[in-house]
Amino acid sequence: MVKIPETMFKYCTKCGKHVKMKVKQEKSARRAGGFTAMARREKRKRRGYGNKGRFSKRPVTQTKMASKTSKKVDLRLSCPDCGKIWVLSYPRTKRVEIVK
Repeated sequence: MVKIPETMFKYCTKCGKHVKMKVKQEKSARRAGGFTAMARREKRKRRGYGNKGRFSKRPVTQTKMASKTSKKVDLRLSCPDCGKIWVLSYPRTKRVEIVK
């Protein structure tokens, strides 16, 4: 388990200085959105007739691949001075706890 402090001393690009920022854990659903660049390219290549090159075969099924046991953690940092909010990605962990 990773313990993350509820305030972090980070640099705010909008203010141009280091400030103590509030930390909240971002919802995991926010990470997955839309197609990736490779998926868009593959979808475009699958249309029509003819040789599809590297996209001619179906990808390896999920049953043959091992699933990950942990998720990446997204932390939401907010600047107290200007109110700017951005997401900081944290390495893979099974459990995260925000402590004082």
